[in-house]
Amino acid sequence: MQNYATKLLKTFDWHSIEEFLLSLAPSFKYKINIALMILSSVWVSLDKVFGLDNTAFIALLVVFITELVSGITASHIRNEPLSSMKLSRFSLKVACYLVLIGVSYCMHMSFDHHDKFIASVIFGWLHVFLIVQIVFENFVSILENLSVISGKDKTAWIIQIKDKLKSFVG
Repeated sequence: MQNYATKLLKTFDWHSIEEFLLSLAPSFKYKINIALMILSSVWVSLDKVFGLDNTAFIALLVVFITELVSGITASHIRNEPLSSMKLSRFSLKVACYLVLIGVSYCMHMSFDHHDKFIASVIFGWLHVFLIVQIVFENFVSILENLSVISGKDKTAWIIQIKDKLKSFVG
């Protein structure tokens, strides 16, 4: 049987079963298969863990990356050296944000599956609130960084928005 398979594969210019299998999954050849499997598993589970579809999760990542890049740029303008401490602080903040989003969503789904309506609604509301608040907080940080990048005081854009909100609310 193996002989027949090898002969068949040779007609397609594969000289062994191993060569054929490596063409199906070239990540094994480069020893990145485990990393890609983990990435695929995480990507598929985004909706189950965070309650966000792929587009929303990418948008959240864009906000995080924009905060990071604008923060690095603002630090450079302030002549502050880039340090692993600041990157670690940013990473810890993102990890905490993702834990809050993930736990609130998982609690919402758990209570929903167990027909605990009130608890499900509370955690569903908390999940949405946390996502909105986290995005807003990152926007504030980005605006602080953009103020510095544009040569203004760190609070310049925030004060303008605060004044607009005051006039809008009351």
